[in-house]
Amino acid sequence: MTDDDRQLPGLVRELVTLSRRFRSNADRLHPDLSFVDYSLLTEMAERNGARAGDLVGLYNLNKSTISRQVTALRQAGLVVREPDPGNPRAQLLHPSDRGRELLALADARMRREVDMRTEGWSPDEVRALRTLLARYNGAASAAVEDV
Repeated sequence: MTDDDRQLPGLVRELVTLSRRFRSNADRLHPDLSFVDYSLLTEMAERNGARAGDLVGLYNLNKSTISRQVTALRQAGLVVREPDPGNPRAQLLHPSDRGRELLALADARMRREVDMRTEGWSPDEVRALRTLLARYNGAASAAVEDV
């Protein structure tokens, strides 16, 4: 089966559009939060704390890149470090009270955006999109260089 038979060119186009739109919307979610800040704070909040090494692996970024981002978030008062109860030598990163406040505002704006875009959709259609996106995002990714 060819890429065209599987509708891959159109799917890639739609994924690029979705990514671009999401990034554009995320950058407008709050003047004090960049897309990267929003992503990192969301991950920390959803995991109830994350080690910097977890973020390195999750985002497939260099350790120094995550370190710079976390340092900037800490200096902005959006992230705090707490001891990891499972490893006394490690620290968990959590959104600060201010970080949680900004994240809640950004999340509410993002939900409104998604709500507006899916207005008129049935609950089954929204559930189907969520299910397919989760499946897509959960699939193993081949390195671009290997293609």
